[in-house]
Amino acid sequence: MKKDVIGFGAINLDLIYEVKDKKIIEEFRNYETHISEKEFNSLKKFLAQKAELKSKSAGGSAANTVYALAKMEFKTGYIGKVGKDKEGKFLLKNFNPVDTSGICFDEKSGTTLILISNRDRLILVLPNSNDTLRYEEIDLDYAGNTKFLHLTSFIGNLPFQAQVKLVKEMYERSVRSGEERCLLSFDPGQCYAQRGLKALLPIIRHTEVIFPSEGEIKSLTGKNYREGSQELLNYGAKIVACTRGVEGSYVISKNEEYEIPADPEIKPVDPTGAGDVYAAGFLAGLLLNLPLKKCGQLATKLAEISITGYGREKYPTKESLEEAIKRRGMIF
Repeated sequence: MKKDVIGFGAINLDLIYEVKDKKIIEEFRNYETHISEKEFNSLKKFLAQKAELKSKSAGGSAANTVYALAKMEFKTGYIGKVGKDKEGKFLLKNFNPVDTSGICFDEKSGTTLILISNRDRLILVLPNSNDTLRYEEIDLDYAGNTKFLHLTSFIGNLPFQAQVKLVKEMYERSVRSGEERCLLSFDPGQCYAQRGLKALLPIIRHTEVIFPSEGEIKSLTGKNYREGSQELLNYGAKIVACTRGVEGSYVISKNEEYEIPADPEIKPVDPTGAGDVYAAGFLAGLLLNLPLKKCGQLATKLAEISITGYGREKYPTKESLEEAIKRRGMIF
């Protein structure tokens, strides 16, 4: 059965710590996003004494997006890699109801330390098996059997090149066969934005919708979010949905342009994964054939709901999807 969305990105066990003293987050900002196992174990021991573990959940950008869509009762699947360890078993168990038959295995699962203090946040990743994923391990038929293939970032170069090669192969297959290929959505994250625009063009030029943050657009283009979004359109993306934190989002296509405000009354508990849920809401709107502005409004509302709890506690359901659509005056 064809999926609505298949995600392809890093999968991590997220350990979310609430930090009372904001200075602790500042002390760790000199670390690279990608940390060693020695650094990881040292920080985890420190946080056990200085912070409160608020949530232990499955994570990873694409993983969060397809999980949110699955909770809204869309058909989703996943391509990625986990360990054969207890963390891997936990991750697979907490993926339900996402189809995990596209996932392969290595020894150790990726793990993420997430430090939050009000709206401030720091993410430190021990990638492990994520960085060993090779193109040869991907089931191409599985990857193409979907309406949207949603790509997000890895830290390592090996899985990044696998994504680039997959996009190229899927495009060439559609040209050879004349069959319609699945649509591509892309959330680069700061990790991929740091690779630079030239490195990402093989993906961007085939992308139906791209979900950069305002900061990522600045990193990629050197321009503000409006001018930078236009540049991404010029390079081939059909829709740019730029997330802007408390300012909301900016959505633009060839013929449409919208500023979508956020609700200033929302009190965030944990902003982790808000952009992932935004992508889920936007893709849900596209799958339901909603107008572009409504897709942005729906995405914003569902993301706002998600940040009122820790981890995936407040991810949208089918009921909250229907309620958000009704509130915006849309017909479901």
